[in-house]
Amino acid sequence: MDDIFKANVIEEKLKGTFEKKDYLEFLNDLKNKIRQSHYQAYREVNKELIALYGDMGKSIAEKQEKLGWGQKIILQLSDDLQKEFPENSGFSYANLYRMRKFYLTYKDNQKLAQLVREIPWGQNIVILEKLKDDYQREYYLRMTVRNSWSRSILIHQIESKSYERFLTDKKSHNFDKTLSVDVLEKVEPFIKDAHLLNFLKISGDIKEKELERKIIENIKSFLLELGVGFTFVGSQYKIVLNENEYFIDLLFYHRHLKCLIAIELKTDKFIPEYAGKMNFYLNLLDDKVKLQDENPSIGLILCREKDNIVVEYALRTIKKPVGVAEYYLTRKLPNKLLKELPSPSIIENKLKELEENEK
Repeated sequence: MDDIFKANVIEEKLKGTFEKKDYLEFLNDLKNKIRQSHYQAYREVNKELIALYGDMGKSIAEKQEKLGWGQKIILQLSDDLQKEFPENSGFSYANLYRMRKFYLTYKDNQKLAQLVREIPWGQNIVILEKLKDDYQREYYLRMTVRNSWSRSILIHQIESKSYERFLTDKKSHNFDKTLSVDVLEKVEPFIKDAHLLNFLKISGDIKEKELERKIIENIKSFLLELGVGFTFVGSQYKIVLNENEYFIDLLFYHRHLKCLIAIELKTDKFIPEYAGKMNFYLNLLDDKVKLQDENPSIGLILCREKDNIVVEYALRTIKKPVGVAEYYLTRKLPNKLLKELPSPSIIENKLKELEENEK
């Protein structure tokens, strides 16, 4: 029967009934369905695992409190459970102790108790052990869910003070005037006000060419700092207009935003002339590089320092979407940022906005 079916398929191919384009679209559609099914299955399994660990932590804590058992009971449980389930590495003493702490940490916070079920246990351990504040935990939980951060990326984000930069973020751009509403809603979460470039291991002043070279050498770390969805296209990207050649420092493509993102590097304080130059580059990109089904190109001027008022005036009449961000070369945030950390009520509002953006 199989031979007859194969023969019929071959005969149909020979007849030319299989259009290559139609078949590839059909194949990709099936691949996406399979991947989505695998992802949904993984999410459900993960939720069950986190629920199990939370329930085990609850049982241990309640037994200790009711019967006065000490830490030795966790050691005994670990030995017995590992004998019963030798194929499961999740019942070590350290992990059982974490389950207890996990339950005690989130038992009175239903909002966080729901979020922890959306991320893997490894990422949960990082958030549980590295953070002491519920506001911080909520931020990193939401960002891990949104961006599917791996454990290593999550650790990098914590060490690079992503939460503190989120709180002091004062974005400087003209996106609200230059992008459609649907694109604007997608862009906001991806464009930062400040970038930490401590991985470049630079101290003191540096020239723009050297800064660019260092970034290219550390492009993986730079992509992590930019965020999810950025794909590196090239450095000193050349565009020809008539007989003139123009070069964009760094060019990226964003998969989720479906647009080109041009980055110009400046090792000094932002000046208005930079905005005009970026506007010119974006005109060239949109006319000569952007594909018909892609969104308008976005420009990001990454500079050592900026005055938000000056940026606002410089971008007021710029027709293309341009953002201006600062970069820091040390993990220690400037005192001016630390002094600007907002009050709890403002933090709650910003986290609420983050939650609204997920809907």
